[in-house]
Amino acid sequence: MKVKKHWPKLNGWQWFNLTSLLLIGGLLWGVVVGNQGVGGLLERWGSLDLRWMMAAVACVVGFWVLEALALHWLVSCLYRGVPFHSNMRTAMIGQLYAALTPFSTGGQPVQLIYMHRDGLDTGGGASVLIVKSIVYQIGLITMALLPLVTGYHFFHSQVSGFVWMAWVGFGVNLLVTAGMLLLAVYPRATRKLYAFGVRVMHFFRIVRDVDVTIAKAQTQFDIYHESTLRYEKKRGALCGVLAITFIQLISLYLVPYAIYRAFGYHEPGVLLRIVSAVAFVTIVSASVPLPGGSGGAEGSFLLFFALFFDQPDLLIAMLLWRLLTYYFGMVTGALVMLVSRKRQRAVVRLPL
Repeated sequence: MKVKKHWPKLNGWQWFNLTSLLLIGGLLWGVVVGNQGVGGLLERWGSLDLRWMMAAVACVVGFWVLEALALHWLVSCLYRGVPFHSNMRTAMIGQLYAALTPFSTGGQPVQLIYMHRDGLDTGGGASVLIVKSIVYQIGLITMALLPLVTGYHFFHSQVSGFVWMAWVGFGVNLLVTAGMLLLAVYPRATRKLYAFGVRVMHFFRIVRDVDVTIAKAQTQFDIYHESTLRYEKKRGALCGVLAITFIQLISLYLVPYAIYRAFGYHEPGVLLRIVSAVAFVTIVSASVPLPGGSGGAEGSFLLFFALFFDQPDLLIAMLLWRLLTYYFGMVTGALVMLVSRKRQRAVVRLPL
C-alpha cells in the first residue's frame, strides 16, 4: 500500500520566517567563505577530527531523543497507549516549527495537533506541553547560572556587556516562565486569554461566533486544568523530567566542546568554561524575538567563543554550531513531517 506523503503546511508568515532563516544562513556562509575562501574552508574542514564531529552529531541526536523521552514520560502520566515513536515524531515536528517562529512559540500548537491525532484530548495535550515548557525553562535558567557561579570574574573581565546580557537574558526568560506558571495555576487567566484570542480572531473574521467558540472549548479547559492538577501530585515524575532536561541541555551544550576538540584544540580545564559559555549564549539568544534567536545566537557565540578559538577558526566553528544545533533540527523535523501518517489512535485516559 502506497503511503501518502504530507508536505509541511506553512502559512505566509512561516514561509517569511523560513525565507529569512535561509537568507541568514546564506549570509553566514558568505561571510565564512569571504573570510576563508572556498579552498581555505574546504582545507580546514578536511583537517577536522571526524571522531569529534561525529560526537557533536551524537550530542544533537541525544538532545532530540531526550526531548521525546521527557514528552513521553509526561504523556504517560495522563494516557496509556501512546508509543514512544509517536512522541518522538511529535518532538521532531516541534523542532521544525519552533525554529520557524520567534521565542519558539510555533512548536507547541503544531505539536498539539499531532498529539490530538494520537488520541489525546486537546486539554490534556495542552497540559502536557505547558508543563513540559515550564520544566524546560526551569532547566534553561538553572543551567545559565553556571557562568555566574563558576566563572563570573572570568567572563565579566573578558566579555564586554556580560552583566547587561545577564539582566536581559534572565529577565526575559523569567517573565516567560512566570507567564507559563500563570496559565498552569490560574484557570481564570487561561480562559480570559483564550477569550481574548477568540475575539481577536473574530475581529479579523477568522471566527464567526465568539460565544459558541468559547462554549465549545469549556470541556477541554476542564480537562486541561484537571490534568495540570494531576501533575501537582506527580512530583516524582516532574523531578524525573527535570533530571532528563538537565541531561538534555548538557548534551546540547557539549556540541561546541566537541567542535572545539575537532579543530584540534585541547586546553586543560576548558570543558566547564565552554559549557558555561554556551549555557549563557543559549539563554541570551532565547530572549531575542526572532526565529531561532537569529542574530543574537551568532553574535553572542562570536563574543564568547573568541575566548576559545583562534580568529580564523571562529567563524567556521560558529557556522558548524548553527548547522548542527539549529538547521539540522529543522531539516530533520521537516522530513519526519513529510513521512508521518494521519491516523487517530485509541488511547486510554487514566483516571484522575
